[in-house]
Amino acid sequence: MTNTKYHGAIPSRCWCGKKIVTYVSKTEENPYRRFFRCEIGLQRKKENHLFKWVDEALLDEIERMSEHQARVAEEIEDLRISMKKTVQEEVMNHKHSLDIDCVGTLFSLLCLWSKCD
Repeated sequence: MTNTKYHGAIPSRCWCGKKIVTYVSKTEENPYRRFFRCEIGLQRKKENHLFKWVDEALLDEIERMSEHQARVAEEIEDLRISMKKTVQEEVMNHKHSLDIDCVGTLFSLLCLWSKCD
């Protein structure tokens, strides 16, 4: 019976603004199973306050972190590819600049040499 309005993994606050507390189930169906609930929800069971089993919350958090890690890895790979492309472009620009400088230097030397003749 998880509150459908809550989409996070490990809750910290209920929709009513109250902090979440961890309790232990004393029912026959779920003996000693831990769950998250706000204090108001524990007192007013007919209201739809946050309820989430701790074990389910932990599994949801692991899944959320795994998805986040995959997104970060993808961003890192995109940055690596972009950096490689930028470095290659800069090397080519620098190489082209050196080629022009060499041609200019050779041209200057030829001019000086022709003046000496």
